Formats: sequence, C-alpha cells, structure tokens
Amino acid sequence: MIWPIKSQSDDNLMDDLTVRADEAVIGLQENMLRVVCFKLARNRLWQMRLIDAAKVERLADSFYEIAINHLELIGSKNRDPNLLVRAVRFLEQIDAIPPTEDEQQWFQHSLSVLIELACPSVRHTDESAEFLTDVAEGTAEARSELLE
Repeated sequence: MIWPIKSQSDDNLMDDLTVRADEAVIGLQENMLRVVCFKLARNRLWQMRLIDAAKVERLADSFYEIAINHLELIGSKNRDPNLLVRAVRFLEQIDAIPPTEDEQQWFQHSLSVLIELACPSVRHTDESAEFLTDVAEGTAEARSELLE
C-alpha cells in the first residue's frame, strides 16, 4: 500500500512524498525518516543549484534506502531505530560540507560514521578510543551551545 504523507512543518513540499506500509519497522518513525531524507536531499541539490523535484525525490529515496540498511546494526545494539532520523537531521545541519558529485556515496559514508559513533560495532584499542574522548568533549561543547 502507498499513501501520501505530509510534514507537519513543511506541508506544501511534502505532498508527493510516499511511504510503503510493507516496509514498516517496529518503533521506527518511518514517515519522519522519509521527511528528513527529503529535506537533506533538497538542501544538498539546492546548494548545487539543482532544484528539479524529480531529482530531489530520487536522491531522497536513495538516502532513505541507505539509511534503513543500518537498522540491523541498530537493532542488534538494542538502540532506538529513530537514531536514524536524528542522524540524518544532524547531517542536514552541517553546512561546512559542500555538495559532491556522488551525493549517495557522501551520505553512505557520513551516515556510517555517525551510526558507528552511536552504535559501536567494533572493539576499540586505546589509541582509537582517544578519539572517542575528543567526540565526547565536542558533544558536550555542542550541547552547551544549543540554539534556542
């Protein structure tokens, strides 16, 4: 089954975005994941001055498919699957990363790093764990400077 969804904050833009019911994952706010993938795709293509709605939708669908591939790892760690929504929102906030020729590859790599930080899949050495301290410090700094 396919039905249209609307973003509470972006009604006009989201009229044509669809969700397939057979892909539902328990606990995952699938509609919201699609919305944030769409917004990220729109922002990335807008930066390259490519605003064709069909291209935005195709890129958003690619982002969504890439994102849900992380559900197995997230589930194996008993983590909230909606961390995918939060990770994509986080990527949308990063203005410093310019658009690339291969946006899907950029998204795959960027999201994989964020998911690895949130749901570690490997045991770290003392040396690699040093960076986790840096991430913790950066996270504390970012949280202390939240926008109102």
